[in-house]
Amino acid sequence: MIWIAVTLLSVACAAPTDQESVRISFSQKALDFGEDVAFYMIDIIQKVAVGKLSLPDINSDSFRANNLKFAALNLGKPEISIVPNVGLKWRNANAQIRVTGGWSAKAGWWWTSGSMTLDAAMAVEATAGITASNGKLATASKGCSVHFNSFNLDLHNAFFSWVVSLFEGSITPEIRNAVCSEVNKLLGTTVNGAIASLPHDIPVADILDVEIEADSNPAFTASEVDIHARVKADSQGSDVVFPFSPEPIVSQMDPSLMACFLVSDYTLNTASYVALSAGKISESAPNAQIDASNPVMNTAYFKTSIPDFYAAYPDAAITYKVVNTRYPLAEFDHDNVILDMPVDLTVQVGGADVLTLGLSLTVEGNMQHANNVLSGQVTSASHTTTVKSSQIGDIAVGSIEGVIDDILDNTVLPQINAVITKGVTLPIDQYVTLNKGVVEAHDDFVKVCADATLTDYTLAELKKVAENLLA
Repeated sequence: MIWIAVTLLSVACAAPTDQESVRISFSQKALDFGEDVAFYMIDIIQKVAVGKLSLPDINSDSFRANNLKFAALNLGKPEISIVPNVGLKWRNANAQIRVTGGWSAKAGWWWTSGSMTLDAAMAVEATAGITASNGKLATASKGCSVHFNSFNLDLHNAFFSWVVSLFEGSITPEIRNAVCSEVNKLLGTTVNGAIASLPHDIPVADILDVEIEADSNPAFTASEVDIHARVKADSQGSDVVFPFSPEPIVSQMDPSLMACFLVSDYTLNTASYVALSAGKISESAPNAQIDASNPVMNTAYFKTSIPDFYAAYPDAAITYKVVNTRYPLAEFDHDNVILDMPVDLTVQVGGADVLTLGLSLTVEGNMQHANNVLSGQVTSASHTTTVKSSQIGDIAVGSIEGVIDDILDNTVLPQINAVITKGVTLPIDQYVTLNKGVVEAHDDFVKVCADATLTDYTLAELKKVAENLLA
């Protein structure tokens, strides 16, 4: 029913638009898919409900009904739509029920009893709102109505047909209350339980936590649902104050696809700030890519270009060390991801620092999406160089740029490319699989739009919820 779509939405939490770093948007096409999922759930619920869902006994001076149970339940496929500024609406125009039980009617001084069968067709409509409460999302019923399209009561006794109208007036409110009670219980208990079970503080190894904060309500418009989230990384056990803030995400939902997942570069930079602060990235040569036999690993290579270097350390082995001096700063722009990372390149001989260069390294990579993983590869790299310290006199930077490129290409750049190639698994991976994905890198955020199918894990969890609903 309506809660199926709500549960699919609840994989993220809301935050103010000017603070959001992640957004999930759903079109009406996604809600249409939610109708199919709801139908899957309803089929399970119907089987559980028959024989378990009952109505209270009815007692009056002239008529009584007892042991009223649902013998058949056919809710059919619902319609799920958006109610602007309110939430989601679930509607079924022709739900059908059968109720069986016993009856007795007073005729004169005595009571006559028998069995009965009630067949009714109803239009059921329920609305649910989603709001932020204590940092998490909560779901609440905004109304429920039941309209009877038909009402056929068979007392299996033609002499007491006059009782039908009395019974109809008594039992229809009970059916209405029972149906709305189950819908409200579904919304108030099951959905909130599903939302509460979602992780809002996700540990990553022993380095950092990814926190999801709900600060405001989702936005319901006529054509889409937008859930704005603030997602950031923190050191485990402490809150970090970041020296930057997220830029507002300005984007429209693609109505031809079910969902769009938007990630601000702020999200990546919080993780980078926590996990890759100055000194956390450290590479050196010789290494597997550039071994000691390479000419640039000996001072003889600089005999002509930097004669003072060779004169001070003739035919000596060289070690190059590359260390970041600040966290890598990521930026999405025009279908690329751009990383800005200052590093120090230190040249050592015999373990002593001979030359230290400051490099402002800029790496660009493309973006792609497959199987819920956002990844890419390095397409270009550039840098500017300044001399920080020198034990061998003035250095013409231009004379060693080729060596700098060679060292970078065989130290930090392969590490950066490995990270980008591995990519990031989107946090919806456990719940849905994205198909027909479209990836666009915009100013300060990346946008992944796709259709979706439920994973086996989600189907199994929905089945358990449905089976336990009326337990």
